[in-house]
Amino acid sequence: MKKKSFGTSEALLRRALKVTPVGAQTFSKSHRYLSGSARPCFIDKGKGARVWDVDGNEFIDFILGLGPITVGYNDPEVNAAITAQLAKGITFSQSTALEVELAEKLAEIIPSAEMARFVKNGGDATSAAIRLARAGTGRDMVAVCGYHGMHDWYVGATPLNAGVPESVKALTKTFEYNKIDTLDKLFAQYPNQIAAVILEPCQGDGPENGFLEAVRASCEKHGAVLIFDEVVSGFRVALGGAQEYYEVTPDMTTIGKGMANGMPISAVVGKRELLDQINDGVFISTTFGGECLSLAAALKTIEILSRPDAFDKIWRVSSKLRDGAVELAATKGLADIAKMWGLPPHAGFMFSETDALSPTDLLSVFQQRLLLEGILSLGINNFCLAHDEKDVDIHLAAIDKALNDVAKALDANSIDSILQGPPINPIFKRN
Repeated sequence: MKKKSFGTSEALLRRALKVTPVGAQTFSKSHRYLSGSARPCFIDKGKGARVWDVDGNEFIDFILGLGPITVGYNDPEVNAAITAQLAKGITFSQSTALEVELAEKLAEIIPSAEMARFVKNGGDATSAAIRLARAGTGRDMVAVCGYHGMHDWYVGATPLNAGVPESVKALTKTFEYNKIDTLDKLFAQYPNQIAAVILEPCQGDGPENGFLEAVRASCEKHGAVLIFDEVVSGFRVALGGAQEYYEVTPDMTTIGKGMANGMPISAVVGKRELLDQINDGVFISTTFGGECLSLAAALKTIEILSRPDAFDKIWRVSSKLRDGAVELAATKGLADIAKMWGLPPHAGFMFSETDALSPTDLLSVFQQRLLLEGILSLGINNFCLAHDEKDVDIHLAAIDKALNDVAKALDANSIDSILQGPPINPIFKRN
C-alpha cells in the first residue's frame, strides 16, 4: 500500500487553530476525533462512498458527514435537482411550491407527520419540538434520553453546560434507555410537570421488552408529549424512520441529517394540533426554512430512497460488516473487549475498559489502523446506498489488522509503542 502523506492537512490544521476553535466548525469533525499520524483533517472532495483529503489520500467513508449522506457523495441525480433549482434561485421573498411538496411527502412517509416545519439543524428541530410541547401542555419540564443538540434546554443537563442558567438546567431531567422505571420515577417525582419526553428511539441494539411501547403508554397516562428524535435514525433504518421500523408512533418527530443527502435541512413534524400552535403564538420561524436548494435535494433524496430494494441494500451491506466484525472479534478472543453496538446501518465497536487501558485508548489504536488502511470511521459506521460489498470486504480486512493492534496493546498493557500520534480526545461523550 502506498504510504500516505498528510503534510498539507497538518499545515492547514495549524492555520485553522489560529482562527477557529478546535480547528473545525463542528466538534466531531475536528482533529480531536482522529488518532495517530494518518489524520485526514481536511477533505477536498467526495464521490459515492469515497472521499479524498487535501493531500490526495483516498478513503472509504463510513462517517458520511456525521450521517447526512444517505445516497452517496456527489450523486448525479441529487446534483441535477440542486442545479435545476439553482438556475431558478436559492431563496425568495415568498414561499415556493417546494415547501408544500416536501411537507406533503413527509406526511406521506412518516407515521407521526401531519404537518411539518422546516429549519436547518437537528438542534433547531428538537428545540422547536420542545417549545411546541411546552405550549401544548402548559408545563415546563422535559425528560430526555439520548443526544439532542447544543441548545440550552438540553445541553444544560449535560457536563457541557457552561453558560446555561441554573433555572434552565433544572427543567431537564434524564432517564435511561430500555429502563422504563427510570422514566416512571420522573413522572412520580414531578407530577403534572413534565411537558415532553424526548428520546432517540434507536440506541444500542434497539429497544428491549417493549420499551418504546411502554414509553408511549407512560406519556399517555401522564399527559406528556412524546417526541422521537430521529435526526440520526430517520432515513437510515427505514424510509419512515425508527417509528416505521418499530411500529410505535410518537406525537412529534425531529428529522434532519440524511433527509437531503448532505444539504442543510431539518424539520419538526407531528400532530396537527401541536404544529398548528405556530399559527397562534408559538414562534418558530427562520429566514432559511424555505431555502430551495435543500428542499429540492430532499425531494430527490427521498425519491431515491423510496425505490424498491433501497433499504434492503443498506441493511444487507451493513449487516455483512456487522456480522463479519463480530466474527473477527470472536475468532481473536476479543469478544468481551470489542463489542458490536447498534443496528447494522449505524453500528460499530464499543471497547471495554481494562485495568491499564481506557475504551478511548483501544479505540485510538483501532482507528489508527483503519485510517492507515484507507477506512474513515469514528468507530460507529454509517451506511449509504453507494456502499457495496467490496467496500465491506476492504473494511473487514482493515478491521482484522486493527483488532490485531488492539490485541498487541492489551498484551503490552500500553498503547505507547503502537499509537504513532495523538489519541482520540472526544469533547462530548454520549451515554
